[in-house]
Amino acid sequence: MKSILALLLSFCTCLALAQDTLCVIQVSNTEKKLTIKVTQDPYILSTLNLDSDFRFSGQVLQDPVTKQSKLKTFVYHESKDRYVLIHASENKLDTATCANRKNATQEFGLHKVYSHKFEHELSYGCKSTCAAGVLQ
Repeated sequence: MKSILALLLSFCTCLALAQDTLCVIQVSNTEKKLTIKVTQDPYILSTLNLDSDFRFSGQVLQDPVTKQSKLKTFVYHESKDRYVLIHASENKLDTATCANRKNATQEFGLHKVYSHKFEHELSYGCKSTCAAGVLQ
């Protein structure tokens, strides 16, 4: 009985700390959205290839021990036969934001990235929204 209770409590903790994050990316008057799912695998990224030779990748990485999560975003531009990293960002997700608060959001600001090669700008903003007291 104790082992079942411990398993249920650990499952609830994971659910309470799991967050999905929505990023809105804008390039050349075109807006794209990318939902980034929580993962504990540092090699899993959500990626969006954009029309103007930009690539946007993001990850919500959860530490398997502490259950703390962080949002990591990356912007690349295509150069010959590969993508070159031109911007990286890392933000801690605050799980306390959702404590007993529905529809609260945690926003991570507006990022503007310029690629001199293409003379284009990419801008993006990401946010996590609480639903029923759980940061998603």
